[in-house]
Amino acid sequence: MKRILIFAAILCFCGCTWAVAEEGMWLFTNPPTEAIAEQYGVTLTPEWLERVQKSSIRFGNGGSASFVSPQGLLMTNHHVGISTLQRMSTADDDLVKNGYYAETLADERKCPGVELNVLWEVRDVTAQVQAAVRPGLTGDAAEQARRAIISKIESATNEETGLKCEVVAFFNGGLYHLYCYKKYTDIRLVFAPEQAIGFFGGDPDNFEYPRYCLDVTFFRAYENDEPAETPNYLTFSENGAVDDELVFVSGHPGRTNRFKTVAELKFYRDKLNPYGMEKVYRKEVTMKAYGEMSAENLRQVQTEIFRWTNYRKVRLGVLTSLQDASLMARKEAEEKALRDEITRARLLNLNEASPWLQIERALKQWEPIMYAHDLLETGEGFNTPLFTYARQLVRAAQESQKPDEKRLRGFMTADLPNIRTSLEAESPFYAEVEIAKLGDSLTLLIEKLGAEDQLVKQMMAGKSPQNRALELIRGTKLADAETRVAYFDTAIEVGQIATDDPMVELALALDKRARELRSVMETRVEEPMRQAYTKIADARFKLYGTTVYPDATFTLRLTYGQIKGVTDPDGSTHPAWTIMGNTFKHGEAHNFIAPYTLPDSWMAARDRIEADTPMNTISTTDTIGGNSGSPMINAAGEIVGILFDGNRVAHARSFIYDDTHIRSVSVCSTAIIESLKSVYATERLLQELETVMK
Repeated sequence: MKRILIFAAILCFCGCTWAVAEEGMWLFTNPPTEAIAEQYGVTLTPEWLERVQKSSIRFGNGGSASFVSPQGLLMTNHHVGISTLQRMSTADDDLVKNGYYAETLADERKCPGVELNVLWEVRDVTAQVQAAVRPGLTGDAAEQARRAIISKIESATNEETGLKCEVVAFFNGGLYHLYCYKKYTDIRLVFAPEQAIGFFGGDPDNFEYPRYCLDVTFFRAYENDEPAETPNYLTFSENGAVDDELVFVSGHPGRTNRFKTVAELKFYRDKLNPYGMEKVYRKEVTMKAYGEMSAENLRQVQTEIFRWTNYRKVRLGVLTSLQDASLMARKEAEEKALRDEITRARLLNLNEASPWLQIERALKQWEPIMYAHDLLETGEGFNTPLFTYARQLVRAAQESQKPDEKRLRGFMTADLPNIRTSLEAESPFYAEVEIAKLGDSLTLLIEKLGAEDQLVKQMMAGKSPQNRALELIRGTKLADAETRVAYFDTAIEVGQIATDDPMVELALALDKRARELRSVMETRVEEPMRQAYTKIADARFKLYGTTVYPDATFTLRLTYGQIKGVTDPDGSTHPAWTIMGNTFKHGEAHNFIAPYTLPDSWMAARDRIEADTPMNTISTTDTIGGNSGSPMINAAGEIVGILFDGNRVAHARSFIYDDTHIRSVSVCSTAIIESLKSVYATERLLQELETVMK
């Protein structure tokens, strides 16, 4: 009881007590059922939780979705699906600009390179993983021991279950869970609106509120060339939500840093994030410059431009949050309170063996390799998927000859079929786009590593960045999927790449140094930090038990909050809802000039639309990037919206939770149904949704 009271005092001191704020990105294995029952009188049953869990989808590598019918129909954001729409588009059939509706099942179009994962089973493997790293093991030995046991667990469970199984670390290694996913790879497009309404207001309105977007797209999962049977799905609420109603969001938040030390946050603020902003600005400017050359150029890169303008606002919001002295003071107070309580409980040695000091030492190892590791090992110096293919081929050949426990993560035996699938995915290839991207990233590489660096000289082969990029892109055969797969099959069979392809030769030339950088990062930075954070997590568990949640890791989480209006930091207030009729007024206020140009379908339907229908709404649910496409559901488990954004100050949620000014933004279920009915006349889709609607 004493520890609970101390913890409550810490939370109150930090301004984030859960008695008044619905903080938490909770694991489905540890949902805050008691807090919800006490605060709202709502009981989340095991059946409710299982249905929501198995209805929720991890969409590709960066978004969320949910099944909305028993026939594999699923819903996500337009902006989550936009890269898929772009890959399916041509100059004569622009699905991004014009949208799409499949009037029959046969019209549902196959989507290349899309994988969906549904969390099916979770096992706690903390004891197994931590036992493998014996006391006294450090650096490379500790990292190899951990890698070996994780590989063993994943391989055995993959074979046992037939599912896609991944060991996930929480609390920076304080907990390890085995996540087993049901995988879908045959995905087909059912409905997408025009981008003009899916991203109405464009960059100026992005991360703002009020909003007026129909940011929604429907796909369908198939198995054996038939619509997948998905008995776990979410129904649409007939009436949507109301002010102050309790709502839940089930999705895959990407990454938060709420439990990082102050020293690491300052490293992000002063080193990593400014560098990250530099990269984003460059990519955005490069793509905009290319797009301005012609209408066709713009079509080719419109999703790239969207990606980088969106990410620029994200990174800038994160950076300015870290530069807010009051936020940093709050984090310092939280850290001091935790350390003081650990000292009182005599849980850790906070002198020379202090995990906080261990993290500071690791950060000093990170800084001198920060640029080289990012550019050479992470691949930021070679910004084209063709280099990614080349590296996959090179490393698959090398790693496939080793036992699993000695391979790099991502190249285990169980990973090879996934790599092959990614290599065989067809997508449009625009050589001039790739030349522009690669040329700019090579310029960045020279700036950061130096033109006199011997490896840089070797990679540039005496040419300018643009000319070297042109030579590599036009000389490689990796734009062809059949060639990539043939290279892969041969590489796995013989254990080497036998080709004079210039992109493969580039990947081979820098692989030794890239691996060295990776080893330094893993053994001198990540491993010491992982062990330090494990100590902190263990102490936190002893103090607070499971009353805390782990940082986001793009794994399934449940959050809850209320539909609630907001007062901005400047004092302006906004109700919790916008309405469909005001979408037109918002466009008129900007003379319907792009990005406030509504599509013809909406202008023609203006008189048919019920103007008072709720369009977008805001809530206090604890969400962040990666949650895009997550269903927002009521206590009955019915969809009342789909999350797509946050307001201007929402990026601070990477580090703290606050419900004073921060809100999550969702498309209302009512607006989705009204649009399908009055604008698009999607009778088949509406019938499927309304058959299961409550």
